[in-house]
This record gives sequence, structure tokens and C-alpha cells, in this order.
Amino acid sequence: MKKVILLGSTGSIGCNAIDVMNSLKGFRIVGLAAYTNHGLLLKQAKEIKPDLVTIVKSKFYNHLKDNLKGIKVYYGEEGITEMVENSDADTIICALASSLGVYAILKAIDRKMRVCLATKEILVSFGELIMQRVKKNRVEVIPIDSEHSAIYQCLEGRDMKDLMRIILTASGGPFLNKPMKRVKKSDVLKHPVWKMGTKITVDSATMMNKGLEVIEAHHLFGLPAEKIDIVIHPEAICHSLVQFKDGSLLAQLSTPDMRLPIQYALTAPQRFSSRSKCLEIEKVKSLTFQTPDFKKFPCLSLAYEALHQGRSMPAVLNAANAAAVKLFLEDKIKFNDIPAIIAQIMDKHVPKTGNIEDYIQAEKWAKRSARSLV
Repeated sequence: MKKVILLGSTGSIGCNAIDVMNSLKGFRIVGLAAYTNHGLLLKQAKEIKPDLVTIVKSKFYNHLKDNLKGIKVYYGEEGITEMVENSDADTIICALASSLGVYAILKAIDRKMRVCLATKEILVSFGELIMQRVKKNRVEVIPIDSEHSAIYQCLEGRDMKDLMRIILTASGGPFLNKPMKRVKKSDVLKHPVWKMGTKITVDSATMMNKGLEVIEAHHLFGLPAEKIDIVIHPEAICHSLVQFKDGSLLAQLSTPDMRLPIQYALTAPQRFSSRSKCLEIEKVKSLTFQTPDFKKFPCLSLAYEALHQGRSMPAVLNAANAAAVKLFLEDKIKFNDIPAIIAQIMDKHVPKTGNIEDYIQAEKWAKRSARSLV
């Protein structure tokens, strides 16, 4: 019986993960954590009956504690780490909407748990430090992002010396074939393929989501920026590709359903039947690929630049983007102001090498700087 802690249980990935584990035998959820959605967290806890529950927003702690008899309830970011430390889990799914759970992930790595990672911000901001700990403890980090899951599957059992490059696919978001002048918030939040949270949907529209995935891929697969490319693939059927030195390409294709990469992260290298609809390849009329427009989507260039500079710069990029997206969702800036604000903050920052706390401070500085520009 595999025992699982699920961080971010009330979000889209978290709810899908629960659905996946309900369909599989041999998995028990022993811990749940959510940021603020205490109502859904309470409902999940009553249905799943985990040993431990954490709510990050402390004002909901007493409500959960009073209504969850026989379940240990924690609160705050430190509560997530305590929950990991005090559990008997062997697997953790991290699906929080930010790098909030970084210390919990470090604790999970030290306990040699399998890390199923959907929170790209953790590797974007702290990738070098995280992966050092991963190598030291010889633990598995298996990506849940559909693109990185595809790369992971294509590279399984392969000699990395034979690899020429990896190619991350992108749907192109809502503005692939539309102008980006006088953009409305409602247009930004209409993703053509995926149903996601608001922040990641905005990131998809700016294509910063794909830029962050480039940085994440760098850490996951140990590749330099020069070996990580992006192609636009509107059908979202080919989830990513790898190309070897003989020119051969391997790709992973499936219906766009996040339950597939979630399930594979939990069961790899084994495969089981899933609730996802099978792709009927004979009914696919076309698969199209094109080069992304870096001028139209400047966030892509900003992400590559942050990766080239390294050290604390990716953390600053990540935080500046998060702050700018928040300002946009609050109607305090326009959509096209997002990359401009990120660029200004990156220009002001001198990247430094440091520890987790140093990079967290860099993130806080970037967020303050973004707000001060409005």
C-alpha cells in the first residue's frame, strides 16, 4: 500500500489526483493540504479520512479542527512541513500554486519519498538547491506537468549522451492567432484547451508558463538552455518530444487530460488502465507545429535570459511574474504591462548565489518592486 501526501488538494491538479487514486488499487491518501479553500478541504477530509490535514490560512484552523475529529490538523506553511515530518507517507504530490511548500519538499526528499511534482515554481526558484538534495538522497522526482511527463517518458531507459535536444510543446494560448491590443481579462482567461486556475491561465496567455517550463526542464533533465526548445502545437495532442543525435524524434501523444501524467507519476514505471479517454489516432486529422513568436510573447525571452543568468535571477523572474499577474487580475495593470514590469525588475536585480532563504528574500524583493511600479 502506497501512502500519499497531497499538497494543493483543492486545486485542479489536486482534485484530479484524488480521482486518479480513487481509480487505482494500492494507494491511500494519508495527508491533505490546501491554501485557503477550507470548505472543499473539509469535504475531502471527511470523505478520504486522512491521518493529517493542513490549512495554510490559519484563520480557518479552528473550524477544521472542530469538525475533523480523529484527524490531526496543522496550519501555516510550517504546518505543511510538520505534516510531512510526522507522516508515514512514501509519496508526496506537490500541486500548490506557488513555491510555498519548498521546505516540505526538502523534508520529503530527506525522508526519501517519491516526489510527484506539479508545482513548477519550486524548481524555477530553487532548482539547483533542490536537485542537489535529490542527488544526495537518490530520490525520484517525477514531473506531473504534461510536457515534462512526456519528456520523462520519452527518455526512460535512454542514454542521455545520445540526446540532441528536448522540445516542449505549447498550445499557444488564446492569442496565438489574435492581436494583443486592447485585451480584455475575459479573453485572457479563455484557454482554448486546458481548464486551469486563473494564474496559470494568464501565464499561458503570456506564454510565461512555457518559459517557466524551460527552466524547470533544465533542472529536471540536467540540460543547458541551448538544448531546450519550444514549438507551438495548437492541437495539444503531442505533449512534447525528444530528438537524438541521429536525428530521430520520439514523442508522447495522448488526449489532453491531466489525469494521465498524474497517474504515471504515481505508478511509474508501471502502467495501468485509466479513466482518461484513449486517443484514437486514426481520427486525428492533423498535427501542426510552428516556431513561437518571441517578439509577440516577450516573456519567453525573459525566461531564457533568467536561465542564462542563473543564481537568484530565476527566483526574481518567477516572483515578478506572480506579482504582475496578480496586479492584472486585480485590474491594476493592463495585460501587456506584465512583461514590461518583469523586465524592469530583472534589470534592477544583480543575481547572487545563496541558500533557500536568500532566494526567498529575492522573491519578496521582486514582489515589492512590482507593486511599487504601479
